[in-house]
Amino acid sequence: MMDIPHLDDLAFNQITAELIADANMLAEQVNERRPLPSDVIANIQAELLGERVFNSNAIEGNTLTLRETKSILSTGSIIDVGRKREATEALNLGTAINQVQDLVAKREAWSLLDSLTSVHETLMTDVLDQGAGRIRSDRVMITGAKHQPPRPEKLDFLLEKFLKLLEESSEAEPITLATWTHWGIARLHPFMDGNGRMARLWQDLVLFGGKLSAAVIRQEDRSEYYASLTSADDGDFNSLTQLVTRSLNRTLQIYVNAQREVDELKDWAVSIIGETNARVDEKRRLEYLRWVRQMEQVKDAFQRCATQLTNASDGSVEVQVNGFDILDQPTWETLRSSGSASKTWYFWVNFRQGKERVQFCFFFGRHWYSDADRQVDGIGPNACLLISEQRGDEPAVRISELPNCPITLREVLVVNDRVARKRFDVGDESDVYDLNVDPLQIARDFMQEVFLRRLT
Repeated sequence: MMDIPHLDDLAFNQITAELIADANMLAEQVNERRPLPSDVIANIQAELLGERVFNSNAIEGNTLTLRETKSILSTGSIIDVGRKREATEALNLGTAINQVQDLVAKREAWSLLDSLTSVHETLMTDVLDQGAGRIRSDRVMITGAKHQPPRPEKLDFLLEKFLKLLEESSEAEPITLATWTHWGIARLHPFMDGNGRMARLWQDLVLFGGKLSAAVIRQEDRSEYYASLTSADDGDFNSLTQLVTRSLNRTLQIYVNAQREVDELKDWAVSIIGETNARVDEKRRLEYLRWVRQMEQVKDAFQRCATQLTNASDGSVEVQVNGFDILDQPTWETLRSSGSASKTWYFWVNFRQGKERVQFCFFFGRHWYSDADRQVDGIGPNACLLISEQRGDEPAVRISELPNCPITLREVLVVNDRVARKRFDVGDESDVYDLNVDPLQIARDFMQEVFLRRLT
């Protein structure tokens, strides 16, 4: 008899974990720049509705084109009597998507059997004879599938268990929960038809409930999709979670692109009519929030690397990251305008290898112009992360001021809304910049240098 794994029992590899983290950061980027103009939102939602209906139906064999699907959804009419069933599938799925959207704020309804059957009835009316909105009482077989759906006599118990686990998972990470929910409905196959579409509907319900967006699995990814469901049947949820996350990221990117277009138009209008003080404040606030987001990614990267190193050790190595609050906006403004500030610690990284210990303080200061800046556009006045080293009871000293220091990292800063790194190139004996660098790369390189060149 099949069983339904608990969410806590799912294990993910590093690729899956980082994809989920990237998706959540992209969602934060979208949410922090809301609201978009209502007409822009309406256009995005209409586009996404067409994409969701077309791809979900196409995966199940519906031959309508994307253009035909959008036309049916916009007009509400069946354009070809000879393809009435396919047109009805499109209309029904569009209505079901809106019905599911009404459930987003009703968390208790996600795990109700009545919610499932009600949406299924909407989905399959005039498509599935006698079966719309009804849990199957017959056995079904999936051609070519390694694992077959449970027999009807086992279905009620398994469905009740699945819905109970869904009810108890309110604190779960949304992407993980959405993937698990998708798999659960697809695996149980509670209806005679429409199970794949129901699985994708409930997946998106969970994602919207987690303040994310729809994950549109494309019909061209159909083979990968079915293979990933089979892997999940065998207990490996990595490929399915990665597919859902990549699909979600494509949707989130639509919002990011729309926001950028709106920002560009705002900037153009300001250049024509002149920028008011309110606009200056708004722009500066947005710049600060973007800077905060990037710096929080840096601290998170160091924390994750520290955890991995400590967990991988036999106990002889330990890395701890102790964090402090990020700069408030007034202090950030002070540092940018050549002022100074005290107690700007952001996080300490403490290393222990055997009996040897060393710690580094990452603190905020003002970026000072140097010859290396000539080769980089967009630096300007900046608040950056600086690093000092402390051993034992000795006073902390800036790494750049330590003689023959083997640690090459000098500054972490934000350039053109992306994380950049300033480091000392030992070969050229000069400072160089790495632009648009992954915060995880900064953390990995720094910690590797500490272990290989400082803790010896």
